[in-house]
Amino acid sequence: MLLFSLIFTFVSAISAKDENVLMTEVFEIIVNPPMFNWTYEGKADQFVYQPSLLNAPDLPSWINYVFSPLHHCGYLFGVPPSQNNANIQLEVIALNRKTYETRHEHINIHVSEKLNPAKYEVHMKIDNLNVDNMFEVERMDSLKDIYRKVLWKDSENDLYVTFLSSAIKLGARKPLNPTEGEGVVLRLGSQSPFSPELTELQEEVRPLWKASYPCPRDFKRTKVERLFRNSGFHMDWCSFRLIDDNNSALHQSVAKEKLLNSVENAYEDRWETVLKSEVPQRSYLHEFLFTILVPMFVMIFLALVLSLILCFHHEGIKDTESEVFFYNLFHICDDYYRSKRMEDTPPDELNQYATIHRATQSLRSLSNNREMTLSPDPILLSRSHTNSPTSTINRGVHCRPNPPPYVRPKYKPEL
Repeated sequence: MLLFSLIFTFVSAISAKDENVLMTEVFEIIVNPPMFNWTYEGKADQFVYQPSLLNAPDLPSWINYVFSPLHHCGYLFGVPPSQNNANIQLEVIALNRKTYETRHEHINIHVSEKLNPAKYEVHMKIDNLNVDNMFEVERMDSLKDIYRKVLWKDSENDLYVTFLSSAIKLGARKPLNPTEGEGVVLRLGSQSPFSPELTELQEEVRPLWKASYPCPRDFKRTKVERLFRNSGFHMDWCSFRLIDDNNSALHQSVAKEKLLNSVENAYEDRWETVLKSEVPQRSYLHEFLFTILVPMFVMIFLALVLSLILCFHHEGIKDTESEVFFYNLFHICDDYYRSKRMEDTPPDELNQYATIHRATQSLRSLSNNREMTLSPDPILLSRSHTNSPTSTINRGVHCRPNPPPYVRPKYKPEL
């Protein structure tokens, strides 16, 4: 099995397609049916392609893939990193949906250094196009001609594309109208310094940098708008920038490579596995006690303080009306209970109870009359009435007053 795998890898390497790309320059590789010895039969979704690194599930971060329904093929594009003489092996798997036949093809990408990399770049965004539209040779040449013949005449010999990406991938929103383009962000670079026309154009659109990014479509039109509109380019002038030598693609690529190398060297061979017994353990006892005990102590302290206030300042917060109400509440409840009890009592028992009650009232009247005769002092009289259980002085106005005491009439002979 191992021998078969080696033979298969060797044969695939021999039959692989070679592509030479340059650093800091956008490359494109067309993936179409003729690559797999197939013939396009007029169906847009007949073939499906899946590119990736050889023996890996995905592509490198600097290689992008997009399928163009307009051209019925796929495009592999990107900007190679600053790694001279690098060799990248890709594998493309194709599926024919009509026959469910699967084929694969290998692509060897050789990265070479560009002799005269761009030092100055023009960053722009086109609203009405997609990425696959920029792979059309005529359209790309018409865009370059605007700069080479009008705006940047010194870049006629070495103008090339240094960056290309979809606006959606960079964070833009899809247009509301599905028929409109998603937008393309690209850069054109050259070794020639910026022309006065480009500098003047940047100063014209500089106030737009303070506006919300990106600008609405047709938000602003410049004096060179007709040059781009006549060629079919709707520019987003809020995104127009001139990038000098310090911020060019070559400078950023070298700086990024140095940063990655320094990080790799700093953390090289420092990973060590950790045993389970070496993992520190944390106790949550202190947090639990702090969470439970502290609120309890605070609650107990507040309860004690409130109790002391109520105990020592009871006279100060005394309410006379409330005291009278609670004092008469017992008598109100007692009368209500007696009335209910009277309703539930049979007539015979009720008559017997009334007779006993009248006898008791007569005895109490005699006792009160005797006290009034023996001690006519008003203080004692009021005290006796106050202590009497049938007194109405402290029972409130809801009780009936006692009848006057019975006085025996004097003896008259004529009667």
